[in-house]
Amino acid sequence: MSTKVGMISLGCAKNLVDAEIMLGSVLQRGMEITSHADDADVLVINMCAFIDSAKEESIEAILEAHQQRELNKRPNQKLIVSGCMSQRFSSELHESLPEVDAFIGLDQVKELGAIVEKLLSKEGRDEDVDLDFVTARPGYIPDYDTPRFRLTPAHSAYVKIAEGCNHPCSFCVIPQMRGKHRSRSPASVLAEIRGLIAEGVREINLISQDTTYYGMDLWAEKAGPRQLVDSSRGPTLSALLRRIQEIEGEFWVRLLYTHPAHWSDELIETVSQCDKVARYIDIPLQHIDESMLQRMRRETSRQHIEELIAKLRLGIPGVALRTTFIVGFPGESDTDFETLLEFIERIQFERLGIFKYSQEQGSRAARMPNQIPANVKNTRYRGAMSIQQKIAHRLAREKAGRKLKLLVDHPHVARSEADAPEVDTRVILSEPAPAGQFVWRRITASRGYDLLA
Repeated sequence: MSTKVGMISLGCAKNLVDAEIMLGSVLQRGMEITSHADDADVLVINMCAFIDSAKEESIEAILEAHQQRELNKRPNQKLIVSGCMSQRFSSELHESLPEVDAFIGLDQVKELGAIVEKLLSKEGRDEDVDLDFVTARPGYIPDYDTPRFRLTPAHSAYVKIAEGCNHPCSFCVIPQMRGKHRSRSPASVLAEIRGLIAEGVREINLISQDTTYYGMDLWAEKAGPRQLVDSSRGPTLSALLRRIQEIEGEFWVRLLYTHPAHWSDELIETVSQCDKVARYIDIPLQHIDESMLQRMRRETSRQHIEELIAKLRLGIPGVALRTTFIVGFPGESDTDFETLLEFIERIQFERLGIFKYSQEQGSRAARMPNQIPANVKNTRYRGAMSIQQKIAHRLAREKAGRKLKLLVDHPHVARSEADAPEVDTRVILSEPAPAGQFVWRRITASRGYDLLA
């Protein structure tokens, strides 16, 4: 009987791709994948460590899995912990979570199958073996032929074009966890996308920690963190998009996680000219007050952001802008927050999310004075979201009467070009349509954030 492996994956789309690669390595070793945790011989919990609430969710998932193991009388079921939290805190977790049988890091995602075999081969032995497989300073990036077991719907896929980050944002520890920015080669990315389109995928979501920095680390003369993007110097996101545009088939390419520092006129022109690139830009800004941007070490300025938004809206007609902001960052005054609210009200972002600042251990911001109390963060969060809710509801109402191209997720649920999977709104269909297909439908009304068609 073959070994059954289960997976609980938490966190972002980048973590999800890691989970898919881990499961691909399991299948490559002749093991089975099960969606029922209580059936698994080995249960992997792929953890997030980006903010405190994600850490808490991850720890709860581990303890619950261990409790279920005891309730189901499966003492021989093995628990493996992977992901950002394992990469960063494996030595501490080893001490505090003896329930876990092994920890693996970000460099080991492609080796899960071999690690499972090693773990099970030790069963019943008395040898004291270190089952902390985490290595410092990860350097792994997937390739086009890396085995993957996709966890997304058949018609939508995430393609990780780079790993790591070179930015020094004071609130973030991702560079400490995932290492320096390292891009895949254009040939590798294009080969993976061609394969996915051939399998029937209709939506390619390009992801990395900093998608707009793609390729710049491959230049002969290394680029700096605020380097002007120029395709004549080497690979760039613009050049990659133009190559993707040439791939035959009907599909969308969506840009996620683009840093404002590396947007160029060339990239704006490319998105405008390539009809397979969705008119959707995910561009986390985090704040707009000048002093806050400096304290956050965002390597950009209010003037740059204001000018960039104007260029995006002018250069890409009909573009939907998604952004995120942080409220309650250390030292954020009432005036700083009011500046942010005025900006949200004036710019009218099509999609917007708010994070309450999380004091991340090991980050510069965690050591800053004037940490903001939780009740103030909560009040500011509610204030910002109430403004955006009104904006989003109004923009949804204005869609009534328009005909939109939609990608069908389920017979009665679809998404427009302006809606990324999982994070954005939906279009509810009165007449069913085949999942995984593009359809044109007239919007009849809106219901809160969602559209009716």
